[in-house]
Amino acid sequence: MGQKPLGFSLKDLNGKTIALSDYSDKTVVVLLFWSTWSRKSKDALIRFNEYHQKYKDKGIQVIGINADNLHITDKDINEIKTLIEELGISYPIVRDNELEAFHSYGIIALPSTMVISENKITYALPSFPLVGTEEMFDYLLVLAGEPPRKKVKTKYIPKNNAIATVNLAIKLARRGNRSQMAYQLFKKAIKKDPYYMLSYIELAMLYEANGKIKEAESILREALTIEPENQIVMSELGFLLAKNDRTKEAIDILSTVLQSESSPPAQYYFAYALGKDGQLEESLASFDRAVELNPFEYKIYELRADIFESNNVLKEASADYNRALQIILKMQN
Repeated sequence: MGQKPLGFSLKDLNGKTIALSDYSDKTVVVLLFWSTWSRKSKDALIRFNEYHQKYKDKGIQVIGINADNLHITDKDINEIKTLIEELGISYPIVRDNELEAFHSYGIIALPSTMVISENKITYALPSFPLVGTEEMFDYLLVLAGEPPRKKVKTKYIPKNNAIATVNLAIKLARRGNRSQMAYQLFKKAIKKDPYYMLSYIELAMLYEANGKIKEAESILREALTIEPENQIVMSELGFLLAKNDRTKEAIDILSTVLQSESSPPAQYYFAYALGKDGQLEESLASFDRAVELNPFEYKIYELRADIFESNNVLKEASADYNRALQIILKMQN
């Protein structure tokens, strides 16, 4: 959070182009990424319709971004229209053909919400978890000028200089031959803003990529001393442990994260940990739940393929590896 929102121009259900910049005069813009097939999307559409109808005259704008398929067909459009009319949705609905906005905003589950105010992303909520959703709407009420239903904590926004340093470090880390410089930049970012968890996560990934597993684990645990209940850091720590055959620890951490429903990657990390622990049936059921949240996440298929392969289920492994590759190639086009 804290980054400027990426612009987009998408067509609505009648073919009219709608751009994010069309709403630059609004105090708050809420982007709701949703699909007809995700179980919680209908609830999200209805809840945001109530919010939009009540506060649209106070500078509030909701935009529903449909991500049903990579290529949205006429049949898809008809199904979307039917649902929108049935629910009486009053805010604009656009179709994210090619999933451009979906990938640009790093969406990891459907539905997902991005809140934009003061030309920054100030709130992001993957899925539609019970507790997290109510906290988000408390925040949205404050943005609409209403008193909160309970005391709302000031939403943490990372420091701009830390964001810039991390972004530069990520670019250097991906070049491969600039690892030492990237290490130093990640550490500088942590000093600039110790609460910016992405610094720790990316540094841990760089350590892991260079075979420094102990250092990767150490930096993630350091992050948890700053923010002990950070679900994303806990998820990455659990995944790291699972990959290094510490499956019991991984399962304990990831099962705790799943109780909050706030980190969709935890679902497929948990599935992977179960598979590595020899619990194949439970693993595959957990992978299925991850696919329900986001069928466009290549990592789900990549990790499930690994579990299939390790259990000598080669046909299914091959199919999943191919599925992961297709998604990666489409993202790069």
